[in-house]
Amino acid sequence: MTNSKNEVSGIDSILNYSPTGKPVVSVYLLVDRSRVAKKSYQTRLNSMIAAGREKLETDVNFDRRQKKEISGIFERVKSFVNDNFKADNTRTLIIFSSGDGLWEVFRIPIIMRSKIIIDPKPHTQNIRSFINNSKRYGVLLVNREKAQIYSIYPGGISEYLAALISDVPSKVNFRSQAALREKKILGRLEDKLHHFFKLINDKTMELFKDKKFDYLILGGRKEIVPNFSNYLHSYLQSRHIGNIDAEPDSNITIINEKANKVIDGFEAKTKNSLVEGLISEYNPNGMGVLGIEAVIKSLMTEQIKILIYDRQFIHSGYICSSCLYFTIEKKDKCPYCGGEPVFYNDIVDEIVEDALNQGCEIVDIEGNEKLSEAGSIGAVLRYKL
Repeated sequence: MTNSKNEVSGIDSILNYSPTGKPVVSVYLLVDRSRVAKKSYQTRLNSMIAAGREKLETDVNFDRRQKKEISGIFERVKSFVNDNFKADNTRTLIIFSSGDGLWEVFRIPIIMRSKIIIDPKPHTQNIRSFINNSKRYGVLLVNREKAQIYSIYPGGISEYLAALISDVPSKVNFRSQAALREKKILGRLEDKLHHFFKLINDKTMELFKDKKFDYLILGGRKEIVPNFSNYLHSYLQSRHIGNIDAEPDSNITIINEKANKVIDGFEAKTKNSLVEGLISEYNPNGMGVLGIEAVIKSLMTEQIKILIYDRQFIHSGYICSSCLYFTIEKKDKCPYCGGEPVFYNDIVDEIVEDALNQGCEIVDIEGNEKLSEAGSIGAVLRYKL
């Protein structure tokens, strides 16, 4: 996550936003470099802002002062995208802004439809769907004195979960102690450390039960982590996917960078295994489909449980302007409602967004030859017809 304050609390402030009476401008912009060039998404943004201004002129829901504020936000968004934004690995850029100082920027690693919405609150349906359908990774940082726990979503959105403080001193000076007492003091210190590690395990297990994270990454010195691992509950051990070299007081940016390397490796392995299962197991027994036509058919009947696609895959198609019927075949009118089909150069991002809105899990993958040979897109189904 990136925002003006560079803090981890931005996502909570948006999801729990209370209306202030100021209109909130929500901007979703597809910036995926594999699909659109910088000039193309800048042109798309300019087009959306121009359409927004035109609609705003005749909108009776906003007074002159509010319209001026919204126009100023449009200019700020345009300036940010043109002068300060770099897409890097971002797939969709999301900006929330209002006239009372709200300015939050999120970089989302999945494709979403470009749009601008002006409402009393941030338009968060898509970002909520993304978070609810993404795996969350707990990062537990431990030393003898304290522990910090975070959760990390794909794309670097972080949430602070808890902190625990130990009364075990980091260093003990024995020079004034008799040799016999040294042993007793060491024993008491180890006993305190034992209870501290148990407390950390209990708190981490409590967060896991509360569904604050799905998988766990441990961080700490090499001599600490193996010792602490023995205290982890068996459920947590089964969800432990790797370790990082970081301390509880480490900078959150460094923690994110190191944790994301572990996450990337784990997700690549998991996604490739899922593709293998789709091709060799789910599709042959009727609980999976392959190819864009089969995926669209399953999407229209809300059968899809997990949508899997190659992030480089692009396909043209049509969507009914009235009932949102999807098809890759040109039709003069919608076969369901008689509405007008609208042409899309790339219908894949519309498929992904519709799947998100249906509560489907989204899995994007790159470079899997078997998936490419099978049509570059597929789905695991909830049920067979």
